[in-house]
Amino acid sequence: QLYIYQGASLGDGMAGRTGVAVWNSGILLTRFLDSLSVESPLLRGKAVLELGCGAALASVASAKLGAESVIATDANPEVIRLAQRNIERNGIQTIAKTAELHWGLMDAAEYAAAADVVIGSDLTYNSGSWLALAETMSIILKPGGLVIYVTLGHSGFNTEGEVGGFLSTVASKDLRLLTKESIEWTVRLKTLLSPNEKIVIDANGGARVILLSKKL
Repeated sequence: QLYIYQGASLGDGMAGRTGVAVWNSGILLTRFLDSLSVESPLLRGKAVLELGCGAALASVASAKLGAESVIATDANPEVIRLAQRNIERNGIQTIAKTAELHWGLMDAAEYAAAADVVIGSDLTYNSGSWLALAETMSIILKPGGLVIYVTLGHSGFNTEGEVGGFLSTVASKDLRLLTKESIEWTVRLKTLLSPNEKIVIDANGGARVILLSKKL
């Protein structure tokens, strides 16, 4: 069982800001990680780092699913404070911590090869951030490590164009797309949707799971 505060639930002026709400993509990422843990201990004993953590739902879930350590990161100090509250609310302070992290070479260097698994959701909607995001993933991920990324379509643009553009950037940053596994895991993600959820998501551009590995 997870307990997650959002901005509106705290009554301290956070309501209405994007980083302090739990978004559908974060819920799906968490649901997906939970489904994977049923068949294999994907996160057990691993160092996990979440990019753009928001309320830290997926980070809290990772700790509960057996990760050895979890770092929930975001560029917004206000969001980090909320994430820390959720870590404390769920009693996982010995496993999880928060860190303010701006994407790009300089800041990411502090966490070089820190994670076996990097997780994130809805990070690629701004094409201007693709290069910095790809650099950050590559630096933080250990050789042979795995990026698990979930994205949903939004009104006005489709996941295929968004993901395609990001993946063209990723290729130059020592990351490679696990094509077969990404397709299989996208199919699996869709089995976790209710009929109504599937209708809404398909109408807004679909959903994708992207798996990336660090080149050895």
